[in-house]
Amino acid sequence: MNTKTIVLFCITLFLPLSGLTQTEPEEIAMVSDEFQDSFYESLLQKGIENYDKAIAALEKCLLSQPNNATVHFELGKNYLALKQYENAYQAFQKATQIEPKNKWFWTGIYDLSFQTKNYERAMTAVQQLILFDERNKDDLIPLYMATNQSEKALTLIGEMNAKYGKSQERTQFKNQILLATKNQSSDWKELSEFKNYLDANDGNQAVQTMNSILANAQIPNAVKHRVFNEFLIFAYNNPQYEGALENAISVFDSDKEVNVAQAIGKFYQNKNNTEKAIRFYELALQKEVGIVETNLLLLQAYTTAKKFQKLAKKAEEGMELYPSQAYFYFYFGLANNQMRQFNKAKEALETGLDFVIDDLDLEINFNLQLAEAYNGLGDFKKKDSFFAKANQLIQKKKK
Repeated sequence: MNTKTIVLFCITLFLPLSGLTQTEPEEIAMVSDEFQDSFYESLLQKGIENYDKAIAALEKCLLSQPNNATVHFELGKNYLALKQYENAYQAFQKATQIEPKNKWFWTGIYDLSFQTKNYERAMTAVQQLILFDERNKDDLIPLYMATNQSEKALTLIGEMNAKYGKSQERTQFKNQILLATKNQSSDWKELSEFKNYLDANDGNQAVQTMNSILANAQIPNAVKHRVFNEFLIFAYNNPQYEGALENAISVFDSDKEVNVAQAIGKFYQNKNNTEKAIRFYELALQKEVGIVETNLLLLQAYTTAKKFQKLAKKAEEGMELYPSQAYFYFYFGLANNQMRQFNKAKEALETGLDFVIDDLDLEINFNLQLAEAYNGLGDFKKKDSFFAKANQLIQKKKK
């Protein structure tokens, strides 16, 4: 539930990377041409982040299937993308009422609640998710920390480490707790002071203390990363201190574990500040030109910002660097569909589809975009064929 990976699927396309990122069972039984057309319209509109239009299409679906839990779940995700949080909660809650044993519907409530800092509601959702997999207890740790229950968090960290082995994320959480509570030595006292400066909104002192901590060889890198993340959150709400972020990047230049510029890009993308995300992803690629993950994150950001020319150019570069990496063909096809270069889109998508191996999510996306390309070319028979193939693959995910 805590991995931060890029997940591309016809219904979850281009969502920020938070919470549970296992593949979701997005399926729906088609009962009429009108329902199918409205449902696929919602997928295509969501794929290019026209959330209002996606919601309108889903509302048409509810006219014929008012108790379709998946449609309510999709409504929740579109409302969440628009930051209409109460509408999102009502939609997710409706989905859980219809199908209480579907873990993904509880995941929607968890993600929404965590994002809006409704930690009690988030804990309730996690308790339901634990019934599906006890390892979901990991998600109680940040909730305990957010509600000042550090002892419970430390106890649970110990239990989970003993049962499942140590994890980097639990170690980081433990270091964060130490950062807030440990002040026996001068080094750790400085960490405590840093936290106090942030709490007091004293940005100048926080910057000086952070720079001192980052330069301190006695403090572990994992703790330095946490300090940097704390300041990142502070800088988001106090943009006058953003310059210190770029200065701090140089401290981690030799750090092979974390690309800090990429981490900043992810932070801004999760906060829907796409322009800044793009800036830092581009900066990250100056350090590591060939990193697939960073390239894909940048392509996702270009898509969100509707910078389709840049998307096509960067995706084409990716196709040259990684000729067997299907995602680059997908993005190239999506970009050209949006620029109404349907023949270019069709050719790239048909080529890239051959490189999709054991990835139903991506295969569904390819078929949807191919349907869009053939629709633009006026070949409606093939458009319907690819839509039907996408639906067939969605049904396959039920099994």
